[in-house]
Amino acid sequence: MSRLNIRILFFALILTGCSINSGNPGTTPQQETLQEWTETRVVHARNFKVAYTEEYKEVDLSYKSEAREIDFKQKLILYPKGKKRPEIQNDTDEYWFIEIPVETVAANEDGEITRLKSLGLTDKIVGMGGGGIYDIELRERWEKKQIASIGYSFHSIPQPELLMSAGAELLVLHTYDNSRLEGMEKLRKLGINAVPQFSWAEQNFLAKAEWLKFTSLFYNAEKEANVLFEKIESRCNELISAVENNGEKATSFLLYYPSSNSDWEAHRNDFYASYLQAISTNVLKDDGPTHSVGITNERLLKEAGEADFWIINNTDDESWPPLNYLNSFKSYREGKVYHYQKRTRHEHDAYDWYETPDVRPDLVLEDLVSIFYPELLPDHTPMFFDKVNLTKR
Repeated sequence: MSRLNIRILFFALILTGCSINSGNPGTTPQQETLQEWTETRVVHARNFKVAYTEEYKEVDLSYKSEAREIDFKQKLILYPKGKKRPEIQNDTDEYWFIEIPVETVAANEDGEITRLKSLGLTDKIVGMGGGGIYDIELRERWEKKQIASIGYSFHSIPQPELLMSAGAELLVLHTYDNSRLEGMEKLRKLGINAVPQFSWAEQNFLAKAEWLKFTSLFYNAEKEANVLFEKIESRCNELISAVENNGEKATSFLLYYPSSNSDWEAHRNDFYASYLQAISTNVLKDDGPTHSVGITNERLLKEAGEADFWIINNTDDESWPPLNYLNSFKSYREGKVYHYQKRTRHEHDAYDWYETPDVRPDLVLEDLVSIFYPELLPDHTPMFFDKVNLTKR
């Protein structure tokens, strides 16, 4: 057996010996005292639910996607440290037991890291994807090696030895395909307490933001999550109502360039498109897939040629099609083309667009309302958006 395998086995045995997934042999009368929880309620998110008993929290995680070969359904049983593991009578469901509150955590996706910070749990983070984080405090902690690099979700499942050396009680994984779920099961067999999250699969910005509540469950931070989410939801609804009462809606569309599927990548019906749908008419919306899809030059011009606003990832148009094609778009001719890369640290390969909006969609809506309807927010300076440098005009 190699030295590395011996090391992994050693740590696995240690973790198994004090397993958070095994019941304690006994409890004192004080430990048997019924638990009082601060409860949260899931309203928008589709991929998790939570129920409370006097002994534990039951989190129902589920997501199905034929395209991604995912059919996942599992119940997480979260019970207080020092108490006996609950006995579940239902044999038809699959369960994973976790002692809470969790003291240390690692996550391989920036959205989860942002949720932790938003709940005031930064000090519990011992591992994240790497140093490509926009948040300055987290970047500094990473530079000081207070937070370990475990690898980003789009690369691979984190290596067991990295997780073990980081000392994380909990690993939250961005499991966007079946291979990631299979990797999670392998980590669990090594004694690593890994749980999946499916916030990325939500189709609406409030549903995705509500995963704040999922994160809070492991730290008994539901009160903080409830307060923050209520603020976010209230502001979003306020902005949507202001637009509804303002009269005719602006028309808009959202693209990513370049596309591996076609000439452009269109956000028709996904999470990002839900921003446009809430406060404008998204001219690319259809009954198709709820993920980004390729679109040809011809079809894009046909569907979006007369739209008022064009939103895209690029900060300039240098690599786009020729001017005669671009000038066919009303938004391009009028200079109403905006990108969402304003908050970027190129030296760190860090883009806040993939961090803060996961938790604070209200800030994104404020930006878009100020761009589409400047009379509604005349003093607002966009946080995420800026005009694309149209070099071809």
